[in-house]
Amino acid sequence: MRFQIADVFLMSPGAVFAPLPADTQLEGTIVGFSDSGLKTRFFAVVEVVRVQSLVVPVEKLEPLDDSNAKNDFD
Repeated sequence: MRFQIADVFLMSPGAVFAPLPADTQLEGTIVGFSDSGLKTRFFAVVEVVRVQSLVVPVEKLEPLDDSNAKNDFD
């Protein structure tokens, strides 16, 4: 999955990746989902290369162009 650092759901995403601009795109693997009130699977927990899990709204994720990738959205 691909997403922008600005879409990470934390109090201060800049504190996690301080040297990266907000429009920096990261890639990672979905390792879980979280609900938001009555909305199920609203957030995805994404493990990035830096071996850190981040919480990102599912609607902000973009699939990578990898034909071998597993589709976790179905």
